[in-house]
Amino acid sequence: MGATPALVSPENPHLRCPECAPLGALSVHALGTAPDGELLASALTCDDCGRWYRIEDGIADLVRDGLREVEQDRAFLSAHRSHLPASIHDTGIPFGLNDEMPPPTDADQRIIAEGRHWGRFMRRFWDVGDRSIFDIRVKGTHPSFYVKGVLEPDDRDHDRAWGNFPARTGEMLFLGMDRFAGKLGVDVGCGGGQFGLEAARRGVRMFGFDPSFEEVWLARRHARETGESRIDYLRAEPAHPPFAPGIFALLTAKDALHHVPDLDSVFPRLIDLLEPGAYTIIHEHTDHALLKTRLMAPVWPRAIRKVRSRYPTVEVPDELLRDSANEDVSAHLIRPLLAKHFERVQSREDLFLAAEIEVIAHYAYGKRRWVTALGRAKGVVAELTLLALGDRQHFSFIGRLRP
Repeated sequence: MGATPALVSPENPHLRCPECAPLGALSVHALGTAPDGELLASALTCDDCGRWYRIEDGIADLVRDGLREVEQDRAFLSAHRSHLPASIHDTGIPFGLNDEMPPPTDADQRIIAEGRHWGRFMRRFWDVGDRSIFDIRVKGTHPSFYVKGVLEPDDRDHDRAWGNFPARTGEMLFLGMDRFAGKLGVDVGCGGGQFGLEAARRGVRMFGFDPSFEEVWLARRHARETGESRIDYLRAEPAHPPFAPGIFALLTAKDALHHVPDLDSVFPRLIDLLEPGAYTIIHEHTDHALLKTRLMAPVWPRAIRKVRSRYPTVEVPDELLRDSANEDVSAHLIRPLLAKHFERVQSREDLFLAAEIEVIAHYAYGKRRWVTALGRAKGVVAELTLLALGDRQHFSFIGRLRP
């Protein structure tokens, strides 16, 4: 990875066995490396419990036994059998090539289903050429319209630094990453990798992890295609983060924590990964914005009919219409947990209402500048009014770890 150490090496020994962390250092059985030294295919074994894990396509699959993708693991063992020791492919822990594994529990099956749902979700955006969900700097097809069956390039973003993020929120979140250049950071539940990728571009050595292998595979592919090598992606679970303790100066998360079951017990494990005085940069939707929902309920259907009459329509994939298995299971815990563990440096309440009304005006009325400007102005007034009335939805937060 150029000047950046490989994912697992003597120069970069940050990973741990998820079953044994914070102990359980991992040894490498390299099977394939890129010209720059990045591990593309390898087996990892825990020095404590002896479990093996795979690195495939440059992604370490470091989840506990109940979340392992057994068929993919078996395919890996079969493909590399001649290059792996018998202690892995025949008698490996938790299973060898011909061993059976017990079925996952109902709770684990929900986590697996959650990962697969978001993998399919992200793949849909990738396949239509939309990179806005992977990269805050990249224009794409506006997600709200794709869900409504319209595939129209979001040309409003020409003069916007942060894609679909309102400028004031983007400046707070992303300019705040500059101070961590040269340090280690972790992106929890990274999904398509937006926040971790932006931090890496600002010089932070990032590790992004998510329970969905396909999501991190797509995120890594996008990062490498854009030339960014200062971020590695792993398949891992927030409840069992596979890292050494006390090593990260920055923890980021975008719309991820509300998906984590039992966040109140999981969050302290994430805190253990941080060095003293570390910072967090979080963006979440923590409330349902009831007033905004009532205001927009009659507006969206009429606007979408207008948009669909002007632009080519597409079939709406089923994955874009369903909630995930663990949607909003911990949304109510995010604010109190952040307040408990971090001193607030800066925060914003945001409905993103002005941006939504702007985009409705822009596309429903033919991309006329004066209509778009009028929509933006009305949106600002409406958003400030609803915020004053106590309506809440998006919460952006920068905080410093409490002593």
